Amino acid sequence: MILLQIMKKFKSKVRRGKMSQLSRYLPPFSSDYSGICSSLFDLDGMVVIHDAHCCSMNYVNMDEPRWYGNKKPIFSSGLREIDAIMGDDDKLIRKIIKAYHELNPEFIAILGSPVPTIVGADMEGIAQELENELEIPVFGFSSTGLRYYNRGISDTMIKLIKRYAREGSKVDKNVNILGLNALDFSDNSNADDIREVLKSAGWKVSCSFMMGCSIPEIVNSPRAAVNVVVSQSGMDLAEYMEKTWGIPYVAFTPMGLNDNKKIFSMIEEACKEGKSRVIRSDDLYDGEILIIGEQLIANSIREVLASQYGVKGVTVGCLFGKDKRLATDFDIDFKSELQIARKLKENKYSIVIGDPLLKALVDKSQAKLFALPHVAVSSKLYWHQYPTFVGDEMENFIGEVSQTLKNILI
Repeated sequence: MILLQIMKKFKSKVRRGKMSQLSRYLPPFSSDYSGICSSLFDLDGMVVIHDAHCCSMNYVNMDEPRWYGNKKPIFSSGLREIDAIMGDDDKLIRKIIKAYHELNPEFIAILGSPVPTIVGADMEGIAQELENELEIPVFGFSSTGLRYYNRGISDTMIKLIKRYAREGSKVDKNVNILGLNALDFSDNSNADDIREVLKSAGWKVSCSFMMGCSIPEIVNSPRAAVNVVVSQSGMDLAEYMEKTWGIPYVAFTPMGLNDNKKIFSMIEEACKEGKSRVIRSDDLYDGEILIIGEQLIANSIREVLASQYGVKGVTVGCLFGKDKRLATDFDIDFKSELQIARKLKENKYSIVIGDPLLKALVDKSQAKLFALPHVAVSSKLYWHQYPTFVGDEMENFIGEVSQTLKNILI
């Protein structure tokens, strides 16, 4: 009887929106500290997460598809309750100095987590003290574990560019890739494929932030003629580089086979005119298809549907925040599982494209789900089924979506 009363109160709170952030089917998405760690993975640095082991274990076990083949020096500070209460920063500093002398990394990064956030730990102050002591670059990140991974990636790229980049003469046909990361693109051939697409069109990749890049490449990145932004996490860096060094950007993820020609012409125009571009077809509308996921990747799938198949009734549902620079007026900023469920129950959409874990929500509607795994959502459950964005696999996937829609509408 008591349990029944509790459940009734619980359901009442959900109906009134007081527990609107509760998730029954979707896990917590990758957080900012995972985005920072992922961004620094290919660099010769030492990363320390100020936590009690749980956040660091979550990153290496759940958010890093490259970990099992190529481990990196990523440490937990071993934060204990008494350390948090007493604010014993000296203990943390001594541990980091000891590890530094054993590993001799090129730089050190210190990351916050929920507990240091609550007690007000000054990560940037600790980093500055260490830098004065060790005389190497030390980055302090005020990560909280309460923001999404894309914010961590964005913050990391901007910190690195501000520390290392040096202005130089522009080099024709040189391009940077911004926002390339394992949480959006996994550990298959996606990163190499995107670089190869640009190379095949006669462009030299100066730096690919943040997969397969190095500190010297970051140093020379302001010499690029144009930036190509391939995920939402690259937008702030693109705007920073445009304001600081006058480098225009083109925002689009190479997708499928044929639509990449449009990217090349847009890149050429951006270089010639010095104006940035977000690739997007005209006359898009809120129609029969809903793509739920990373905003720029979803935009790019929509663009292929519109330009190659004439399917323009496509809405993007942003899981990790809606960037107005990339969005149409009718795109949706999904802030909770409940909001997704309510939108699907309207039975407006015939097709939903998104992570396989959305199936439980889609099944409650009349829509058909086309599964598109995303590391930041379903983690290791599906990262071995990650699609390759450039080439036949994605071309066939989008073609099947288009054909299915035609069959539904007949």
